[in-house]
Amino acid sequence: MSVIFQLFHAGQWHDAAELTFTGDEMSSKVRLTYLTDYLFSIADNDCIDNRACSVNAPLSIIPTDYLKWPALLDDLMPVGKSRSWWLRRLNVAHETPFKKNIALLKNACNSPIGNLRVKGHSNKVSTNNDVLYFEINDVVSLQYDFLEYANEQGATVGGATGAGGVAPKLLLMLVKDKVYIDGDFAGKPLTGIAYLTKFARNNRQEIDNDILKAEGVYYKVLNQVLDGLSVETMDPSLIKILEHNGQVSLWLPRFDIEINNGIAHRLGMESIYSIINAEPGSVQNHFDVINRLWAKISNVTDMSSEDFIKQYVARDFLNLIFGNSDNHGRNISFLKKENKISFAPIYDFAPMKADPEMVTRLFKWGDGFERGGKVNFLHIAEQLSPMCDPNELIAYLQEIAKRLKNLPIKLLDAGCPNSIVNFPSIGFEFLESKFVQMGVMDE
Repeated sequence: MSVIFQLFHAGQWHDAAELTFTGDEMSSKVRLTYLTDYLFSIADNDCIDNRACSVNAPLSIIPTDYLKWPALLDDLMPVGKSRSWWLRRLNVAHETPFKKNIALLKNACNSPIGNLRVKGHSNKVSTNNDVLYFEINDVVSLQYDFLEYANEQGATVGGATGAGGVAPKLLLMLVKDKVYIDGDFAGKPLTGIAYLTKFARNNRQEIDNDILKAEGVYYKVLNQVLDGLSVETMDPSLIKILEHNGQVSLWLPRFDIEINNGIAHRLGMESIYSIINAEPGSVQNHFDVINRLWAKISNVTDMSSEDFIKQYVARDFLNLIFGNSDNHGRNISFLKKENKISFAPIYDFAPMKADPEMVTRLFKWGDGFERGGKVNFLHIAEQLSPMCDPNELIAYLQEIAKRLKNLPIKLLDAGCPNSIVNFPSIGFEFLESKFVQMGVMDE
């Protein structure tokens, strides 16, 4: 059994590679083979940027073999609410894990985030006559049920389900107050703003909606805090936090899209889990992840090792301060352009310590550096000294800490719910003592 991968670059989609499964188990071997015509069209052999399917599958006549289901597929696969919706739609919920995943791969991976997709019957160019427009209030009021509503109205809804993550999400286009679905916009003029729209997870109780609302506020505050530093955030002017009967929808501008000469281009995007080829939800040691990431991307990035370390460590520092315990390897990704790989802007950045499901940190620094939720960045900086001067790293974190002064007030002024600002285990009221304990502020 096999599928064809398509890659978007140079203004169009290309049939790029064949992925072949040797068996019908998740543990069966898998082979990725680039197509001959595609290889001839790319002069740069061994490249691992946006012209390759993965950092782990360099462009080459030599196939890339995986001992089991490759992690790069998990970046493409729907999860959470989208996965459940597709399994029902395809009537495969009762099948084996492998058969379910193959059905999803063939049918539900035609328009994921990034520039890699699975070629399928729905990869067709739509015309303006095919587009059905809906009121933005339809989405705000119906939440994730908008997907079924749009489907009943005749819209091609598959392109709305390509975002990963447990929380319900839709990929939508917005023109003023009108919404439409277009999973095949790349290579065409973009008439609207491409959004990833999130809804509250779990049972959609008040705290679930407060967490989602806080996420939107967090991005706006981060934009101020990180201004002029190397860590990128989303454009706060495009973020929308909308509400209907206590149910929040968070509209986030997509950052895997670039407009060149009026034409929409997709950027490559690959998660940490995919780059280190690790299973979803796996526990990892930060130092090990850092070494493996840098070994993969160091030759195709503008970042120095110092810049890389600062950006990586700063993200975990911010996770700790803002109470984002959901720090797994799919919540940090890298954007891929031709001959350039860089960190994607911060995303999935929410106060998950307040989540009733008690989300815990999966990426940790290990004994001697992190214990009981307390992290010593002085020790971490020393351990990372071969890649970044410890004093330089600590000074960088100190600058961020200085900008986080009066953070609770900044959050409240930006509209963050009181339930989050005052949530005990996040501890916004004890920021200064936290900074001292972390080693980024003097007593």
